[in-house]
Amino acid sequence: MLFKVEASKSEEVSNNLVAREFERVDLQYTDCSKRFYQVSRDFSKQYAHIYAARLNTFRNILGEIVRKKWSDKHKILKLCELREKGTTCVIIGTLFKHQDLKPSILKELSDELDIIPQPARTHFVNDSDTLVLEDELQRIKLAGDCIDVHQVVTGVVCALLGSEDGDGLFTVQDVCWPECNIQKPLPKIEEDRYIVLVSGLNMASKSAEHWFSLHLFLEWLAGLSGSAQYQEQLSKIARVIVAGGVFTNYNSESALNEADVIASAGSVDALCAAASAVAPLDLMPGCRDPAGIMLPQKPFHYCLFPKAVEYKSFNRVSNPYECDVGGFLCLGTSGEPIKDILRYSKIDNYLDAMRMTLQWRHLAPTCPDTVPCTPCTDTDPFTIYKCPAVYFCGNTEEFATSMYEGTNGQRVRLVCVPDFCSTKTVAVVNLANLDCYSMSFS
Repeated sequence: MLFKVEASKSEEVSNNLVAREFERVDLQYTDCSKRFYQVSRDFSKQYAHIYAARLNTFRNILGEIVRKKWSDKHKILKLCELREKGTTCVIIGTLFKHQDLKPSILKELSDELDIIPQPARTHFVNDSDTLVLEDELQRIKLAGDCIDVHQVVTGVVCALLGSEDGDGLFTVQDVCWPECNIQKPLPKIEEDRYIVLVSGLNMASKSAEHWFSLHLFLEWLAGLSGSAQYQEQLSKIARVIVAGGVFTNYNSESALNEADVIASAGSVDALCAAASAVAPLDLMPGCRDPAGIMLPQKPFHYCLFPKAVEYKSFNRVSNPYECDVGGFLCLGTSGEPIKDILRYSKIDNYLDAMRMTLQWRHLAPTCPDTVPCTPCTDTDPFTIYKCPAVYFCGNTEEFATSMYEGTNGQRVRLVCVPDFCSTKTVAVVNLANLDCYSMSFS
């Protein structure tokens, strides 16, 4: 099979593809992920710092939005300033969900001797869930039908219009989300230019069918199949982004072990070298790849790719990842934050969860509550500072796409990048019109 080659043969595979490749388009590229690479990682600090940084950032953002939505008629107060019961005001804070079903290691340890083993849960929503809003000093319980506890998650910052009643509850009359930032004008491209999005390569898999599909995908990418007209279309592929799941996919039943990594490292290097020989390749790690599990994940170590790193077109990038391709901002993750939102809410599909993260202006609101992340001290790196043109989520169960249209004319192509190992499918985005379609290699 194509990539199950010894290390000495991987260069031969790459050189063979180089010899048969055709001229590719070239779009200006900028890696915009500096905030993910250089995030402060002080493990002596508590996670309260990242929540404080998040609240400070969004308090500045929401101040102007609140004034536009509700005018200056209502005062913006901190929770410690709520003194007059029944007076309508605006409070800004971070939502926290009390969920009885949420896993707790302390509860598990205390109940260890008495509890009857239960099947592992994958969804933690219950009708008893409640919401509170908290800031730097205190918190208050929320009431009212204007905010649905099952459509939000812990960690989202918002502004609430309402009043405190005699029981100490804050009755919500209206909600103001940060919304997606103003989008810079998108370039106009006369000719088609494509970005290929793929995830869940699962190179540790031993399935012959899977390896055959990988072979077909690389042949398609290299233009080794199809008519001359079809190859001309492939020559317009400007970039390939692998959104995690490189060594093993997110949906794998067993976690990756050391033997799997060692056995598949040469094959991963060979594939990356072969792909980089025909198109620029950006490689993101995932939660089960040999990279730090805490978000933001730093790029793979270069020693895993002795052949691929020889190509300038090969880029080891972070997760989350943000880049500018020909003036189009692309932003996405390997899928962990979106999957976590689905687990802790009644938002039931990936596209809706992605829309909400744009509305919340945050990539991973449940970090660090239920998604592991480094204890950032100065800033929250997951804030969406610039509105992307392409927003993707890797390792989903199936391909899906839609167009998000913001309140200020923002147009964002949402892409659920399917797990290649199980679906044999990749996503293709045309930058000329932001159309998106799938390609199957089964």
